[in-house]
Amino acid sequence: MTENEQIFWNRVLELAQSQLKQATYEFFVHDARLLKVENHVATIYLDQMKELFWEKNLKDVILTAGFEIYNAQIAVEYAFEEDLIVEQSQNSGNQNYNQQVINPLPAITSDLNPKYSFENFIQGDENRWAVAASIAVANTPGTTYNPLFIWGGPGLGKTHLLNAIGNSVLLENPKARVKYITAENFINEFVIHIRLDTMDELKEKFRNLDLLLIDDIQSLAKKTLSGTQEEFFNTFNALHNNNKQIVLTSDRTPDHLNDLEDRLVTRFKWGLTVNITPPDFETRVAILTNKIQEYNFIFPQDTIEYLAGQFDSNVRDLEGALKDISLVANFKQIDTITVDIVAEAIRARKQDTPKMTVIPIEEIQAQVGKFYDVTVKEIKATKRTQDIVLARQVAMFLAREMTDNSLPKIGKEFGGRDHSTVLHAYNKIKNIIGQDESLRIEIETIKNKIK
Repeated sequence: MTENEQIFWNRVLELAQSQLKQATYEFFVHDARLLKVENHVATIYLDQMKELFWEKNLKDVILTAGFEIYNAQIAVEYAFEEDLIVEQSQNSGNQNYNQQVINPLPAITSDLNPKYSFENFIQGDENRWAVAASIAVANTPGTTYNPLFIWGGPGLGKTHLLNAIGNSVLLENPKARVKYITAENFINEFVIHIRLDTMDELKEKFRNLDLLLIDDIQSLAKKTLSGTQEEFFNTFNALHNNNKQIVLTSDRTPDHLNDLEDRLVTRFKWGLTVNITPPDFETRVAILTNKIQEYNFIFPQDTIEYLAGQFDSNVRDLEGALKDISLVANFKQIDTITVDIVAEAIRARKQDTPKMTVIPIEEIQAQVGKFYDVTVKEIKATKRTQDIVLARQVAMFLAREMTDNSLPKIGKEFGGRDHSTVLHAYNKIKNIIGQDESLRIEIETIKNKIK
């Protein structure tokens, strides 16, 4: 391509982008290529199905760019893959370019679950920031938070949000190259391609995506898989350098991904890290109210509230309980689900639930108060002397770090404070301990006493 041709084509793209919505531009214009401008005719390569759109919407763009660059009226003709001719006289760079046109990227399957969307994700205080960040990423992939790192325990909605992001992007731009995959399956694909000596295929598949969604990235943190980490590191760099969006989920923060290379951990923290905690009672009621629509039973409000009070760790327990209830109700041929039916249906599930060590927030407050020589009453009160404020913020930090309580629940235990106050305290202490080694040691000492 000559210099004038390049300037002309850049101007065409600039004008098109200014006149079209981003999604329309990405679908109809982004993949088009200028082959040549000869005898005042621009030859443009594109998918044949897009010719009519160009004829109706972009002729004026080509005319404007033509007069600006060539001071002449430029006509246009379109070339399609089946009749594209590679001219022998083109320079080697142009030859390589035409080779790329003839051999487009192979089709990929997104592996997204179509039932997951933002519309059917129940939002509460415990996941509000994760939802907001996910929507922002879906609206402007590669520009807002890259990467987006979502962490939290199992069954809290991380996979739902990953799929919702991918489905939203494809709805806006059906041609986007989107891939959802678990880290475990990424490892499996890596091993298979190594064994078959087809690593170039793996690289082509993952390094030319527009959106990569990796679930359970903690599975990558294994010493025996350094080759996989190397490949993922290179894939991450290739996508990030080209402003392609990456979203990761994990059951822990990047800093707690043991055996993961430091250079990967650093990159995971380049964008935004958000946490999802277990849903509070009100959110669990909302989740159940939404989920019971899938069942042909009547759930009175007292039954829903009773069930919401039985499981507070994650959404999967609630979904499993509904299946248990459905089985019992179908067996007994009943339509209305009473509290007694729920109690009978979930009895085995409740007995099978592993007993986990629960750390009361009161215990955290007591140990923090003892360490800083302040009372629990002072920690919960509004007094703002320096020593009390520090103790209060450290206690809030540890309450979020060491328990599964939601932000509103923690705030309630600290004198009825708002969830935003807890989040502010958590972020402040987190930032300080990254720079203040003495405070980090103090907090570790308190942790050891609580455990």
